[in-house]
Amino acid sequence: MYKKPLRPAVLFWTLLLAAAAIAATVVLARHDLALANWARHLPRAHDNWTVWWVVENYGEIPTWTVVGLAAIAYGLSFRIGRWKPLRPALLFLLLTELVGPGLFNLGLKYTINRPRPGNGLGFFPLFAIGPDRSDNGFPSGHTASAFVLLALAYLIPRTKPVLRRLAAACFIAWGLIVAASRVIWGVHYPTDVLFGALLTITVEWVLWAGWFKKRVEAGHTGPGSG
Repeated sequence: MYKKPLRPAVLFWTLLLAAAAIAATVVLARHDLALANWARHLPRAHDNWTVWWVVENYGEIPTWTVVGLAAIAYGLSFRIGRWKPLRPALLFLLLTELVGPGLFNLGLKYTINRPRPGNGLGFFPLFAIGPDRSDNGFPSGHTASAFVLLALAYLIPRTKPVLRRLAAACFIAWGLIVAASRVIWGVHYPTDVLFGALLTITVEWVLWAGWFKKRVEAGHTGPGSG
């Protein structure tokens, strides 16, 4: 059902997005240390119960709640017939999390092997090889996971463009807040969170444009579609 290869146009834009993500990360890398130091010394940034403190400690809850409910609903859709049209949308959410923050994020962490800025080891360039593979920072998994929520905006019918744009803006804003908190608390460099965000955004677009768009929109037309 989902084995159709990527169309040439989708493949082109995928490669372009990936190249843009890499280029933006490399360009920003020269400013990593200065930006990280500036963010870590913002006034009251590390006080308890600031927005940064709350996001740093509880920022993964929204994504894991959505993904967990999607996994449960996907399993139940095989027993509840009227939920069958929801399967493509649910699978889109699950694969976004598994492929972006999961497969690619972990693969890059243990390939690039960049230490975090807050581990007392000093500044490490983007492609430096760190001494400890247990605490790699590039890319940011928290940021990549936060942007999974943006997939929900894709699922809003195109007949509701205002709601779709509003949802996308809210989810992007949330992702940026999570990204900022990771830098402010000294556990990531700016390029870590930048690439984490662009990674998930690219994965979402590829999955949506390449495989799920038509199937999900077919499910919007009524029961029995998709």
